[in-house]
Amino acid sequence: MALTSVAPPAAAYGSEVGQTHASSELPDRPTGMAEVGLGWLVLPAAEVCVERDIAGCTKGDSSLELDAWQLYRPNRRFALGAGITLGLTPTTDAPRQDPAGVHRNHSRGYFTVEGIFRYYPYAEDPFEVWLGLTSGLVVVSDRFESAEGSNDKALVGPRGVTIRTEGYTIGLATGVAYSFAPRWSVGGTLRYGSWFLPSQPAQDPLGDEASLVGQNDVFSLAVSVSYRIGL
Repeated sequence: MALTSVAPPAAAYGSEVGQTHASSELPDRPTGMAEVGLGWLVLPAAEVCVERDIAGCTKGDSSLELDAWQLYRPNRRFALGAGITLGLTPTTDAPRQDPAGVHRNHSRGYFTVEGIFRYYPYAEDPFEVWLGLTSGLVVVSDRFESAEGSNDKALVGPRGVTIRTEGYTIGLATGVAYSFAPRWSVGGTLRYGSWFLPSQPAQDPLGDEASLVGQNDVFSLAVSVSYRIGL
């Protein structure tokens, strides 16, 4: 009788331990994820030029990076989705020789729209590790604008011109995440890819050229915050 009276509590305790352990694991169910990141994007070997035959080129560029991703995760091991990346502050100035009497500023920006496929080789709460493939479109925007100050005279037409160069991308990615709340996690990502742009640069009426051409290798390192919800 004594043994019989003790056994049920022990069994109940074992059941509670099992439930606690199971609840600590990530759920194996469809999940929607939104992820935003802040990092640094580097094009180490890019030839940045706007007047190739006159002023030459500068090698390499980097920029502050913002990205946002929307992901669908059917189970713990796989996820797929799409996202955008913005390169807002390129740091390299392309060499230029403006025509006499013409003074203009040049700015540049990067924009990508890509799909991503992720595989999670390790997914045990609270940590995850993933590997990914990316591919999509890239747009490089070169803006040439008059450096003359504004005045009270009417100006017909825009003060500048924008050259947009489109291409496609392909790349690899990896990342880690730490879940600090039931639906929230923080992490880091490392990406490597190639941008494939036209080999001949587009030009504006004054002879300025698109700053990037051909294949350009890209690296990015970012920190991210993710929110997930069961579907």
